[in-house]
Amino acid sequence: MRKYELIQSEQNQWLKKCKALQQKKYRQEYKEFIAEGLRFVEEALNSHAEIKMILVAEQQTQLLEKLFIPQDIPVMLVQKGLLEKCLNTVNPQGIVAIIGQPEWSWDELAKMKRFLIVDGVQDPGNLGTILRTALAAGTEAVLCLKGTVDVYNDKTLRSTMGAIFREPIYFIEDVDSLLQDLQQWGVAVLVSDIRAEKNYMEMTFPEKTALVVSNEANGPQLIKNGDLLVKIPLAEGAESLNVAVATGILLYAIQTGGK
Repeated sequence: MRKYELIQSEQNQWLKKCKALQQKKYRQEYKEFIAEGLRFVEEALNSHAEIKMILVAEQQTQLLEKLFIPQDIPVMLVQKGLLEKCLNTVNPQGIVAIIGQPEWSWDELAKMKRFLIVDGVQDPGNLGTILRTALAAGTEAVLCLKGTVDVYNDKTLRSTMGAIFREPIYFIEDVDSLLQDLQQWGVAVLVSDIRAEKNYMEMTFPEKTALVVSNEANGPQLIKNGDLLVKIPLAEGAESLNVAVATGILLYAIQTGGK
């Protein structure tokens, strides 16, 4: 039977790491993030994510009985009350995993056909839903531009429902270089914008397409014009559509090829 060491001090390195990873700057520095809750930790295990440590509150050890944890993944129990101090969640479930951020090869992008570019979406719930939808719609990679909310924000992570482990995500510093590469690979850049003359039901989409979606209030920020513009028709009186909903509509339209 596996035995677990008990953490009894807030000064423990793993608790300090857990607390630090609540902040974006430390997530970027360590290239790690927190998966919190039984379902999320289970998703990480099933996806063979790089799990550095699993921490479980000592009063919640029954949670370990619901998981298959390989012997090479370290697990520690945490004295009652200490784990909660390291988390932002109001009612934590008592189990977290510290996970290395996935890294994806840039060379793989050249082989892909369907991309999603996220340009300045700032609501974490929307971004998480977008990532979940992109995976379901068969999008092969998501490219996040500067100004987009942190993918590893706890609210974003919860909204992804585990898609964070399966959808290749790239963080783009140089938009011009990205556009040059897409052009070289024969990928058409399709910008979702209310200025478009045609709506998605009137269009046939290229086989290789990169859809650009943005903040519904401000529109595209870093990629304002692509090879094509597309819009979703709105009923009279409606000003805009939620960006996550709009993304789902357009991704499935692209998947089917259009009209």
